[in-house]
Amino acid sequence: MKLALQSERYAATGNISGAGIRRTLGTPTLDQLQILIREAVQNAWDARRDDLTTVGFSVRIRTLSTSQRGALATLFDELPVSGSTSAAITGSLQKNELSIIEIMDEGTTGLGGPVRADEDPKGDDRPDFVNFFRNIGSARDREMGGGTYGYGKSSLFRISRCGTLIGYTRTSVGGRSTTRLIASSLGEEFEHRRVRYTGRHWWGKRADDGIVDPVTGAAADAVAASLGMKRRAPDEFGTSLLVIDPDFDERTPLQAANAVVECLLWFFWPKMLNQPHGHPAMRFDVRLDDQPIPIPEIRRFPPLSIFGAAMAAAKGENATRIRCEKPIRLLGTLGLAKGPKQPRVHLDTGSVALVPEQSACVALMRPAELVVKYLATPAITSDMVEYAGVFICDRDVEASFAAAEPPAHDDWIPDFLERPGKVFVNVALKRIQESAARFANPVTAESIPAEQHSLGAIADALGDLLLGQVGTRLNGAEPDGKRGRSSEGVPHRPDIVITEPVPFGFAEVRRTPCALFRLHVSSSLSAATLVARPLIVLEGGATEFVDDEEGPCVVGWLGAKGEMMSRGPEVRLHGTVDDWLHVAVSVQVDAAVAIEVSVAERG
Repeated sequence: MKLALQSERYAATGNISGAGIRRTLGTPTLDQLQILIREAVQNAWDARRDDLTTVGFSVRIRTLSTSQRGALATLFDELPVSGSTSAAITGSLQKNELSIIEIMDEGTTGLGGPVRADEDPKGDDRPDFVNFFRNIGSARDREMGGGTYGYGKSSLFRISRCGTLIGYTRTSVGGRSTTRLIASSLGEEFEHRRVRYTGRHWWGKRADDGIVDPVTGAAADAVAASLGMKRRAPDEFGTSLLVIDPDFDERTPLQAANAVVECLLWFFWPKMLNQPHGHPAMRFDVRLDDQPIPIPEIRRFPPLSIFGAAMAAAKGENATRIRCEKPIRLLGTLGLAKGPKQPRVHLDTGSVALVPEQSACVALMRPAELVVKYLATPAITSDMVEYAGVFICDRDVEASFAAAEPPAHDDWIPDFLERPGKVFVNVALKRIQESAARFANPVTAESIPAEQHSLGAIADALGDLLLGQVGTRLNGAEPDGKRGRSSEGVPHRPDIVITEPVPFGFAEVRRTPCALFRLHVSSSLSAATLVARPLIVLEGGATEFVDDEEGPCVVGWLGAKGEMMSRGPEVRLHGTVDDWLHVAVSVQVDAAVAIEVSVAERG
């Protein structure tokens, strides 16, 4: 099916050029693909349906088949008279292997409302279609939404080498379900036959007045199917966007898919947490052609589990209230959480990892609970422990924080705000830094002897991970420390004595944050094998052995001076022994750890 082309002319009162729209994002701190994903997820969240509990969001990077390339070329049979735009589209269409990014949401309202910018929405319809495909800079129409003025959509065009995308949506108009499909391009402004054009173009169905509107109904479904897009059933509202010939910044398609996964995890983990109804707010899916790209669970992607704990703290009764005194106003709540630094899951994204090797930052959010940015805060003095924070601004001042965001929604910049909004944002950022500094290092370095700096900082940071720990005296003596007696009642000296394992400190053993337990061993045996087993301390002081691979494990045994004696739970002793030993146990977040030591073999 061929689509009709309309190239926008400059009006007498002026317009914004296609190139000008592409520049509205300014210079974001993230790359094109990351900005695209942030904008698309935010749009999907803002378009969620009130009658559903979960929004679906999927990204598919795929190569068009020969027939799909042919269908695409047919759609763009009519090209703009502008040399640069026509050349860019033609260059993309002539590629033997043409990649696209297909972005699809489900559980949303789709792009409804009128298709002309000069028409008023009817009834409960919202002007979503015109705000996406026609208007620039329209204010958000959803209270507490993630977006503000709609400039971020330019990221969808910026990443396309030909500045072109296709939109296919199922929505409700006047209470009736319908589908719409339209193509759009942002190029350079140009002049043709003494007429000036903005560089904005649309492809669709030409109306009697010459305006190109979207193709609708069965025709829209047929075009979408010819391009490999999922056909939407009458009750499957939502939007699919096809970004043509994306520029992945020298990434391979697989690296680009991994970069999408990393971006979803780092910026949208709050939507992956289970809500009160028992399900996450959003479900994500990433595919390369037809191959699913795994998205790790939050608990398996450090340090997101710590951020999850910080989120719970920010919403809990003991959250830190960030306040402004002049004028008096609650600015938001801050939650902070600590844990042992865990090895990172490194995804091959073809670029610098978004996730820091040691977390010392606060995730800044508005009530929509989309991460705006990570505010760098003072680090913990130990390199074995990390912490995370979450700040959610209060609904009463949300408008001030939203106004402080640039078009890419990746920062809070209060410099150009009016008072009191400027004061609110500045005070919040200052108070967050102060609270995080106290949390990260509550004991000053001057108050700890130099030789105890590392141990003191770690012990304070991990706090009650080692509180209430117990051990069992497993040796030749009785539990109360009395020596045993022979059958004739004559005291005898046991051949091996092991004192109660006690918490000693923390150390990084084999690149794993570990709790160290110290015990004294006296043995007159020619040889002996000791085995240590980790336990979890339950409420009330009871313990249970760890039989879960995900739980704490014995990393190894160390000698009196910290030298490595053996790896794993067992150590072999030879000859007479009378010395201190240490057992290294991997530290778990929110779990008190203990150990039991026994003699596995004598002689």
